[in-house]
Amino acid sequence: MQKKLIILSLFSLGFALTGCQTVPEQTAGAPTRAVSETVVGPEPVESEVVEAEAIVEAEAIDEASLYDPLAIVRELGEAVDSPRLNADDELGDETQSVTVLSDADDSIWSDIAQSFQMPGLKKSKYADLHRRRLTHSADFFGQFLAKADVYLPYVWQEVQARGMPAEIALLPYVESAYSPWAVSHMGAVGMWQIMPGTARVLNLKMGQTCDQRRDIVHSTRAALDYLEQMHAKFDDWLLAIAAYNAGPGRIERAIRANRRAGRPTDFWSLKLPRETRRYVPRLLVTRDLILEAQARNIALPDIDPAIGFRELNLKAPMEVNLVRELSGLSLEEIRTYNPCIRTWITPAHEPYTITLPNEVIQEFSTKLVSVSVRDYVRTRPYRVQTGDTLSEIAARTGASVTELMMLNGLQNSRIVAGRTLRVPSTSENITRQLVSMELGNDYGETIRYRVRSGDSLWKIARRFNTSVNTLRKLNATSNLIRPGEWLTVPVN
Repeated sequence: MQKKLIILSLFSLGFALTGCQTVPEQTAGAPTRAVSETVVGPEPVESEVVEAEAIVEAEAIDEASLYDPLAIVRELGEAVDSPRLNADDELGDETQSVTVLSDADDSIWSDIAQSFQMPGLKKSKYADLHRRRLTHSADFFGQFLAKADVYLPYVWQEVQARGMPAEIALLPYVESAYSPWAVSHMGAVGMWQIMPGTARVLNLKMGQTCDQRRDIVHSTRAALDYLEQMHAKFDDWLLAIAAYNAGPGRIERAIRANRRAGRPTDFWSLKLPRETRRYVPRLLVTRDLILEAQARNIALPDIDPAIGFRELNLKAPMEVNLVRELSGLSLEEIRTYNPCIRTWITPAHEPYTITLPNEVIQEFSTKLVSVSVRDYVRTRPYRVQTGDTLSEIAARTGASVTELMMLNGLQNSRIVAGRTLRVPSTSENITRQLVSMELGNDYGETIRYRVRSGDSLWKIARRFNTSVNTLRKLNATSNLIRPGEWLTVPVN
């Protein structure tokens, strides 16, 4: 497997890859936290959800939310606090015992289980709580694992090719419940929960038509690249996982503090943020429950170990409606295999690709031969009126300025009254449908709103009778917005 080259200076920058605890900059309305001057990327963030201890004390479980994998992530993602350990936070020395899956089992889970390499889980209240949540009902854990049926085989293959511990293939369960559409309240996106600043360093593109943090292939390779570098830095997989969550700088400081005090420098001995002290046990609990499945009578989902899709190269970006016609897939199916697609068109940056399930590739390729490249996007004419700007035309048609420039061979955004432009004929409807499916909730009609000077998400939310969280999800953004930026806003 060809690996991306990551700038070696990442080792010294000390930024965290994911959105578990990091943001690229202080956003409006976000709590201020102390960050070392060595951290140049994202800074630690707070999770959106309730304290796990409160759940335990109340012993009240919302049955409906438990069957939503993202609800688990929300419930179990506690706020980052002081790295100080409380007396009752100390981890015991005893390691959890597990029952190994039968070698006779030829499922993907048996294959993964035989490649687990990380050390045993030490007992802690964090691990106990996570285990309790995942085993709340007899079939919940299996349903939770099944959410990765399309994506796990690819991630597992990549992990195998790199000789990494199989536990790494389970990390997206902890990050996002394996959802490519997961968006944190601070703007971390995708099943690996990558922040915008980190995405730029890892060369992941974040355009209007495609956010590669959601792309299964690109985001996985970027995340694994980073994890490999963290392992090379710390020579310990638990510390590498902790650095993925908290940032390498924080791990280094904890190690130095323990060395000065004459204490061990393994993960369990370090004074780390609460979120990180819970993050690593959650991964190990997920692993151990897979190993214990037979003993616990847990039915693991039947996931085909073969990768069920592959990328096809296109000569140019293609409208999603045409992909639907040529492949025979529904819009929901296209979205499943192409979670990075955000609008009416396939990624508008090179290389132009589309990901399709194996069973339709031949039919798609055969039909594609008869389609002219010019017809990859069906358009209608639009005559430029006096006072028009390309951004205003883009907003009205559901396209972006970049897309209109591409369709019309423009080198810049200047247009002349009287000129006829090609504009997409199906863009707005497809974009709205994709947004609606992505959110898992139909917000009805939406409009394009141009941010004005003095605007904030809070002000815009009040103006249109919606919520800040809805605006964040619709636009995959943090609190930071800029004048001139276009937002998708629901009209209630």
